[in-house]
Amino acid sequence: MVGLSLGEKNFIQGGIAQDIRSDGRGRQHFRSFSIETGVIPQANGSARVRIGSTDVIASVKADLGKPSPYQPDQGKIEISVECSPIADPEFERRGGEQLSMELSLALQRTLLGGKSGAGAGIDLSTLKVVEGKTCWDLYIDGLVLSYDGNLLDALAIAIKAALSNTGIPKVEVVPAASPDQQADINISDDEFSYLDTSGVPVIVTLTKVGRHYIVDATLEEESQMSSAVSVAINRLGHICGLTKRGGAALDPSIILDMISVAQHVGQRLIMLVDSEIAAAEARMADDQP
Repeated sequence: MVGLSLGEKNFIQGGIAQDIRSDGRGRQHFRSFSIETGVIPQANGSARVRIGSTDVIASVKADLGKPSPYQPDQGKIEISVECSPIADPEFERRGGEQLSMELSLALQRTLLGGKSGAGAGIDLSTLKVVEGKTCWDLYIDGLVLSYDGNLLDALAIAIKAALSNTGIPKVEVVPAASPDQQADINISDDEFSYLDTSGVPVIVTLTKVGRHYIVDATLEEESQMSSAVSVAINRLGHICGLTKRGGAALDPSIILDMISVAQHVGQRLIMLVDSEIAAAEARMADDQP
């Protein structure tokens, strides 16, 4: 919980109204951010993202599973988020559980298009092993280490980077000797295939403070918000998902304008993110013996 004096609140709101925020940014500018990949060796893929003082980690675990009967030729992806009490004392109470659920649901909806993953930026058919029998299930875990606003956007960047870093073991399917038997699946220990993450979107959250809305809100700025709209944008500028939080109603014309701003900011952001991921992967390759 952020406790601000009346003067501090007026300072934040006045700066946003004049397009000069407390840290010197304009309303449509992100803070600088950094990306590290391969931060959890035991995972199939992982990444750490810092935006200002917000610090999050995403990891990907790949396990063999059974495909859904409704999508027998596809794999599955699930996302869950944990808010560490280290990040904010409030997370020790029920508030942390509630926020974790909200973030998990928002990421599932905006990045994957819902529980089925039908709108995922990853081609889920590439996770098929044996149609109707076996597929790869990807379990994505997000962890909030430090909280200074804009968690959803930071987690989305971390997930995109972790998926880019994810190696799926290559498999050899040995056909069953008879229809009553299961096919044998041999999993390689040293050969991996990598996901095409070019279609994975980023999320841009527009936070409404007074009459204006801002991107990449700090924790203090979020404390003054009336509502926020988060839009998932891919590199083509297409909208992949949308979610709203906050109790204040928004006029449809305002929502449309916020989406337009998110598309503009999102296309700039995704270029920066892709560049940072490539640089992080190059650093990791250089560090390997």
